Amino acid sequence: MTLSDLTDEEKLAYLGNLWLVARADKALSEREESVIAQVQKNLQAKRTLNAAAQKAVEAGGSSLKKVGTFASQVQNLEDMVSVALADSDLDQAEADVIASFCGLIGINQDQLDLITSQVSKRMKCLSATITCAKCGTQIDSAARFCPGCGAAVENRAPQSTALDFNIPAQGYAITFCESTAAGFAAALELAKQVGTVQSALRNKKTWYLVEIDRSRFVDVMRMARALSGIRNRAIYQDGQQMDWEEVFGFVWCANQRDQAYKPVEYCFGKDENRINPWGCKQARMDWTEWSNWFSFGRWERADALNRRNMWVFDKDRIRHDLATNLHRFRFCPYLHRRFIDAVVSAIPEKVEIVDDGPWKYNTTYQETPGSIKIVEKEGDGNFSYTREYYADGVRPRGLLPLRDILAKAFSTSEEKPEISLQSLLTK
Repeated sequence: MTLSDLTDEEKLAYLGNLWLVARADKALSEREESVIAQVQKNLQAKRTLNAAAQKAVEAGGSSLKKVGTFASQVQNLEDMVSVALADSDLDQAEADVIASFCGLIGINQDQLDLITSQVSKRMKCLSATITCAKCGTQIDSAARFCPGCGAAVENRAPQSTALDFNIPAQGYAITFCESTAAGFAAALELAKQVGTVQSALRNKKTWYLVEIDRSRFVDVMRMARALSGIRNRAIYQDGQQMDWEEVFGFVWCANQRDQAYKPVEYCFGKDENRINPWGCKQARMDWTEWSNWFSFGRWERADALNRRNMWVFDKDRIRHDLATNLHRFRFCPYLHRRFIDAVVSAIPEKVEIVDDGPWKYNTTYQETPGSIKIVEKEGDGNFSYTREYYADGVRPRGLLPLRDILAKAFSTSEEKPEISLQSLLTK
């Protein structure tokens, strides 16, 4: 039985074993491709079978297989060694694949050493010839013109193409594929400016990886903007791939900030005639009378004699909602987490409800869990009346409480927005 007698399925597996060796070191040389192409011809296999074997290995859907008779398996092993030695560099990963195949077909180390020696001698003889780039004729490497077609011989060293990236264990890495999109050239140029660039061949397309230091997230954001029109892209942080939209969910808001008349005021919401104490409008916890977060807490009696009520803020709940709302925007370089923590700490632990005080009841006319009933007598003499309602939280009277909270946060936080308290709270 000859190799040409193998079935198409067996030829596919035979070629797949060669591609597993060729891709083991995450690089593919022209000589390796040439050796595999020659084996394909020896098998009398169609090019489509070779392409299918390569694609299966690239997709990770192929493994070493025994093919045909023992003689066919030994020949497959010799061809695998030929592929490994084609670029004169037997990588450890290639050697491991070959060793695994030897175990599969029952070849010991002495037998493998003999096969390797024979293949090496044959490869040295072949290295004296090169393949014509125009017609494929094997010609003497010293020749200046091809005897088959007369084309001038290009004396160039065989090139090796990386097949995968070395994802850095620290910092950020962004990968993206070559594209016909209008912004691709600019994105590639920016990548070369902001970090170290690698290239690799995946599914016959060139991919690029730009490695950016962890402290340079501003450059990461610039790359995200440049790649906005390119679909095939990915980001890694400290070696782990992350969801693109999760990391860059803030970009659209950051773009709006950069275009704002007063960028810092934009973050505090002043461009929309509202304000938040956190320095990020995406917190969705504004300083308004209808904000729900003023009801995060519980009531306790402050004075049994005059029946005054004391509201105790639940700061853990406030921190939880802030973290939840800001999770999608956590990579934004304009988000000041320490300042947010300082604001939460500056909120009073307890507030007492007194007439004309800085805090008032949040009224609701239905009893809810945790609410208290408020009975107020208003008017005088014959014009007095009683007003009854429930309170499930507090509400600030204007901006005075906010001024006190922010003043404390600005004075205690090591990290703070670049704006003064006065300009923040005045028109």
